Amino acid sequence: ALRDILGDVSLEAAIPCQGQSRTWPRPQRELYEDILSRCDRSTLIQQDYSPGCMMRRNRYMVDNASLLLACFSGQPGGTMNTILYAQRQGLSLITIEI
Repeated sequence: ALRDILGDVSLEAAIPCQGQSRTWPRPQRELYEDILSRCDRSTLIQQDYSPGCMMRRNRYMVDNASLLLACFSGQPGGTMNTILYAQRQGLSLITIEI
């Protein structure tokens, strides 16, 4: 929708590892595939799953962004770690509390 309004909007998928959606329920996999089909670019962070691949994906997103928009519940975890990393990098941040 933003492409229709603004025109100059692109969408990149930062994929943590090959086959990340393999175990997801079918409706979630179909939505994921639909979103990927609409992306201008997909970046695979690494081939195989490892315990740190999600954080590597998050850091990639921060390192390649001019602004971080985070939906955050306040709970410790990947989103909190990504927000803290973005702050250390001096990235502009907008947080939506969920």
